[in-house]
This record gives sequence, C-alpha cells and structure tokens, in this order.
Amino acid sequence: MGASQTRKINEDSMSSNNSRTNNNADNSSGQSNMRPLSIQAARPRNDPNQPPPRILEQQPRQPSNLQGLLRFAMEATRSEDAPHSSQFQPLDEERKKFLDEALSSITVNVIEELQKAIKLLTGVGELQPGDDPSEYEVALERIADFVDNIDIANDFYKIGGFSIFGPCLNSPHSNIRWRTADIIAELTQNNPFCQEKVLEIGAMPILLNMVDSDPSEQARIKALYAVSCLVRENPISLRHMDVNDGYSVLLRAIQSPVEKLQIKSAFLLSSLCNKDNSDNLKATLVRMGLVEQIAGLLAMGGLLPDTREHLLRVLYGLTCNNYFPALRECRRPELCLKATLERYLKELKAEESVDEVDVCNELLDRIFSERDNGQDR
Repeated sequence: MGASQTRKINEDSMSSNNSRTNNNADNSSGQSNMRPLSIQAARPRNDPNQPPPRILEQQPRQPSNLQGLLRFAMEATRSEDAPHSSQFQPLDEERKKFLDEALSSITVNVIEELQKAIKLLTGVGELQPGDDPSEYEVALERIADFVDNIDIANDFYKIGGFSIFGPCLNSPHSNIRWRTADIIAELTQNNPFCQEKVLEIGAMPILLNMVDSDPSEQARIKALYAVSCLVRENPISLRHMDVNDGYSVLLRAIQSPVEKLQIKSAFLLSSLCNKDNSDNLKATLVRMGLVEQIAGLLAMGGLLPDTREHLLRVLYGLTCNNYFPALRECRRPELCLKATLERYLKELKAEESVDEVDVCNELLDRIFSERDNGQDR
C-alpha cells in the first residue's frame, strides 16, 4: 500500500471521528439515556479556573525511641480524633506513671527470672520418684528460654546457675534429666567459656553415662547432644572423652536401636575424624575397631539416609591423607568393604545423591586402587 493511500485513510478516519463527536454534542440536548463521554484536554499551568494544588499535611517522622513512638502515634491518629486542634504535650506525671507500669508488666528482668529458677531448683535433690516434678520442669524450661544467648549463658554461670546440674542430672525424674542436658547443650554450643566451666564441674562422665545407660530415650538423646556441643571446637574436651572412655560410648551408640542416637553419634564421630591434625584420635578409633563396626553396619543395609551418610564420612575422615592404619583396616578381605561400597555407589546413583556418590568414589579410589595395581604398602 502506497504512502498517499495510507495518508488518505488516516484523514478519512479523523473526519469520521470529528463527525461522530459533533453528532454526540447535538444529541446531548435531547432526552437521551446515553451519557456522553467527557474527555477534557489538560489545562495549561496558568489556567485561572484550575483549583490550586492541595498541600499534603506534614507526615509524622518515623520514631527512633519511646518518646518518638508516642509522638508518632498521636500525630498519625490525629485525624481520627474530635475535630478540634490537638498539640503534642509532654506526659503528665499520672500518665507517665501509668505508662511505666504498663511497660514494666511486659518487660522481663532476665537475671531476676534466672535467680528465681535457680533458687527453686536447689531443692530438686529432695524430690522423690513419686513426687510431682512439674514446678521444677517449668523452672528448667524458663532457664532454657534465655540461655541460648551467649552473654546470658555466661551470666547464668556467674550467678551460680551451674550448681543445679549435678542434682538435676541425677534426678529420678527423666523429664528433669533430659531438660537439664538440653540446657547444657544450649549453654556450651560455640561457647568456650561455658564449655570449660561445665567440664570443671565434672559433667562429662555423668552425661556419657546417661548416653550409655539412661532408661529414657529422650534423656540419652539430649545427653549425647550435650556431649556433642561440649567437644566441638574444644581440644580440652577430647581429653575428658578419652579419660572417661567416651569413644566406646559413641561406638555403642552407633549400634543402638534408637535411630536418633545412631545419627548423632555417627555425626559426632564424622566431625571429629574430619578435623585437621586428628591422627591421634584416628589411631584410637581404629584400634577400638571403628572401621570393622562401620563396615558391618553398612553391609547390613537398612540404615537411615542420614546415618549412612555420616558413616561414609567417618570412613572418609579416617582414611584422609592416606592414613595407613585406617587404609589397612579397610582392606581386610573379611570386611568385604569394597563390595559394600560398590553396592552403595549403584544405589546412590539411582537416588541421585551426588555428594554421597562422590564420597563413595573417593573411598573406592583411595582404599582399593593401589591394591588392585599391586602397590599395597
């Protein structure tokens, strides 16, 4: 289509539009039910008929303190008040007193609350098996609400809070024992100061004994959680583990029918074996038969995915840097570890567990490739 023809179509369209506009204007004087569409062009800025722009009222400034918050609330709700002018005024003494009391009612003095709980728990040693322990449980829950903060955890020690641990961990009531172990875990997680103080009061052997033989599953799980928080990133705690035969406790926990104990003990051993400069620990664990135990568990199958992953990572840590005592143990023919790893490799590929596939491949290469080439040391 040519340019002249396009221009003509546009002109005809404009003429038609103008015609329709004039017709609508004529019809507007009649008794028509149709309401004409009113389209007005923008008025020029100097149009005297245009009303002046409405100036918005000054918005209240965002508060940064309590006084500012009160002012903000009053200014923001002024339009909802009676139609008389209001001015911000300082609080009189009566209103100030009321506000202070209201704020005090919703504010907690943490140290005071901890001291109340400690005072109550000093009597936990007198609690008999048939007594109701609920008030002591509430006190322990109150402590647990606060001590996950590292500063409050340290203050808890300074006000004598650690004195409750011995009686509470030895209570005949399992709900008191596991809640106390949980508090110790919260106190010591990534907190060297509290780790040191808990070790000083001799809590490690009590916790390990709970992991090994407490009749309550929940108490055993929480005790192992506390042990894990105590030993992480704390070389001194490893000596306490060694002296109190803690590694034997972990090895028995791996074989426990309690699944959470399996997972937590395998995770802790994995963390310890994969640390730098851990050859002394590796020697202890290999000598205690950890490789044989892990090979047996993996060969049985039916493990939870988390347990399986952590056990593979224990082997990875033990054999890291070609640590020969662990490699030699892994190569024992009666353990059938190569066949087990190859089976897991197929299963993990089917599950698309990329990280574990990498671990299996690395273990097979690290442990068995040199032997297959006739280069076993």
